[in-house]
Amino acid sequence: MCKKVRYGLFILLIFCAGFNTYAQNTSSPYSILGIGDLEESYFNRTSGAANTGIAYRSPFFLINNNPASYSALQDQFFMIEASARGKIVSYYANNLNSTSNQTRDFSVNRVSVGIKVNKWWGSSIGLTPFSTSNYAFTGKKTIQGTNLFTYADYEGTGGVNKAYWDNGVRLGKHFSVGVSTSFLFGSLNQKEILAGTEATAAITTTKNIFLRNLYMSYGAQYFTKVTSKWDLSLGATYANKTDLAAEYSTIITSGTITIEDKITKNDYFRMPAIFGAGLALTKNKKFTMLADYRHQDWATVKYGGAGYSLRNSNRASVGVEIANLRQVWPVPIEKVYYQAGLFYTNSYLSIRNEQLKDMGASVGIGFHSKRSTLSYLLGFEYGIRGTKSQNLIQERYGKITFTLSFKDLWYTKGQKYY
Repeated sequence: MCKKVRYGLFILLIFCAGFNTYAQNTSSPYSILGIGDLEESYFNRTSGAANTGIAYRSPFFLINNNPASYSALQDQFFMIEASARGKIVSYYANNLNSTSNQTRDFSVNRVSVGIKVNKWWGSSIGLTPFSTSNYAFTGKKTIQGTNLFTYADYEGTGGVNKAYWDNGVRLGKHFSVGVSTSFLFGSLNQKEILAGTEATAAITTTKNIFLRNLYMSYGAQYFTKVTSKWDLSLGATYANKTDLAAEYSTIITSGTITIEDKITKNDYFRMPAIFGAGLALTKNKKFTMLADYRHQDWATVKYGGAGYSLRNSNRASVGVEIANLRQVWPVPIEKVYYQAGLFYTNSYLSIRNEQLKDMGASVGIGFHSKRSTLSYLLGFEYGIRGTKSQNLIQERYGKITFTLSFKDLWYTKGQKYY
């Protein structure tokens, strides 16, 4: 293994060591529902453009927004990328003191490796979060059959991970298709503690849910030159309906009494069909305008409970990118790039007839190391999620995403490109 390859792998291994070092402690009371908060970020080159990239194609980075994009990777190169995110969330409600309700965390969120197998086929494997559940709060619970209530403490951790193998194939000069073969797996750990009285002991209900299943999604991109200066790319994605199988146990404890139950189900939670479409316009390979729209058909899932239900989710985003290129024969090399973006989401959760909304803005910067083949990408996002009406909680958050990318030749055929 050449010195540059060893250096790149060493840096990325140190970077990824934080995966087990940092514990997640950012809480969201809404992640108690379903399989938690679904991840809207891709933790890649598009982070600074509000994760807008269904039509985006890059020869320098692994773009997992659309598997069809991998056909654009540089020939004869392999790439390794790792991303981490820091997040601060402040909570606001009519009965909360906003100065004392804040959480923060830091975690590694994506590790991936990609290669250009040949001139028409690019491939990548990786691991990234699919959903996250993390909460801790106290609320009132009505005693069934009465007008009485008791206080209950709720705690939950866990989430679903996504291990994927993406492939993009170029068909002709202007068209590319891709498929993402993923395995979803993870666990949800939920605890409810009902307060005791002088006459009764506290009741603790603990649920451990282990989820898994194969998950398939598909993509396509059409790309062409519009004029001598402008390039156009159109993209589309689709994901199948998927039932997540589950094995879960319930343990109820009250004083010295313990009841345990174990169940296996093949349809614990259903992921709906998901559609996406995107547009990218690039001028002279330096200035790019991006737009995405994604629709999730949650209304067909028929999942709900007391006070909440699922509704169709929609996300729209736009972004711009300015890249500073220099020509190193026979390919251009980016020195630095700048990004900005806006997004708006109707989430899949409706609580007390209020569909939760998420909106915000992002900026980003990326540059190449002068002494190695490492690239550094930094993105910042600020958003507002939820509302204070109907006695709900509003979350205002800031996210910093850092991505480290390394690339090198994996075979040369007797030639070297830099």
